Amino acid sequence: MDFDFDKLAYPETVVIDGAEYKAKRDTSKGKMNVPYSEEPDVGIGDVIVQKAGKREIHLKVTDVQFLEGGSLNVGTNHPHMLTLNVQNTTAEPHLTNRASSTINIGSVSGEMVQIGDQNVQVANVSIKQLVEHVAKSDDKEAKSKLKALLENGTVASMVGAGATTLLGLL
Repeated sequence: MDFDFDKLAYPETVVIDGAEYKAKRDTSKGKMNVPYSEEPDVGIGDVIVQKAGKREIHLKVTDVQFLEGGSLNVGTNHPHMLTLNVQNTTAEPHLTNRASSTINIGSVSGEMVQIGDQNVQVANVSIKQLVEHVAKSDDKEAKSKLKALLENGTVASMVGAGATTLLGLL
């Protein structure tokens, strides 16, 4: 069995301006390398087609770079390399779109601020701060529930000796 490196080096087939080329596409980077001898007629905004089994993937060209001698004839007999930045337009209707918002803010001040969509606000306060704040309030229900929490064996074992001091504040 003969090993054909050329087939592995450039496994995809793409159609550019009606002509077929072998190519290597890196989907994670949105890049495609196409070795060539005759310069393909392709530019930004063009849509090229990648054959995918019996189907096709349409790719919009967002950037092009022609490099003479760039293939170094590795994995191909073609001397030059075309590098394309491509965007998969076939997949776009199936991807989740996230609406973007523009928020203009003059100035913001405060301890806890939340701006934007789908974000999380995390508040870290010490137990001592919580007890002091509740103790200063007139909220009898909050004081009662906090006292019951601090008297709980599990909570008391986590807080340690400080639990008695904190209970004294309430």
